[in-house]
Amino acid sequence: MSAQLCNSQHEMEGIQAAFMSNHRGEVCISFSDPVYARADSILVDVKKGFIYVIIHENSFFISGVSEIMTQSFSNNKRVLLTAVRPDGSLLELTAPIRLESGAQGNK
Repeated sequence: MSAQLCNSQHEMEGIQAAFMSNHRGEVCISFSDPVYARADSILVDVKKGFIYVIIHENSFFISGVSEIMTQSFSNNKRVLLTAVRPDGSLLELTAPIRLESGAQGNK
């Protein structure tokens, strides 16, 4: 991800993530914990601008993002998920993006 349209960081329930979009509009979420980079999918509440990670059919709130970032997610079918593994190597996977209005995460 070379050019960033939006970069926000947020910590909630121990999830730290940075959101990025490049000049082509592709989106990326960089997690501090590799567990989240192995997500089954990413859920975007387009009305509220909330992002959730879906792991084993459970949703976990990551962060609220700007309208620009929400639009970037809406324009993509997949998201690049990254994290640094404990051995220092980079984990890079992709996951489908699910768009919904009024989504709620499980606690």
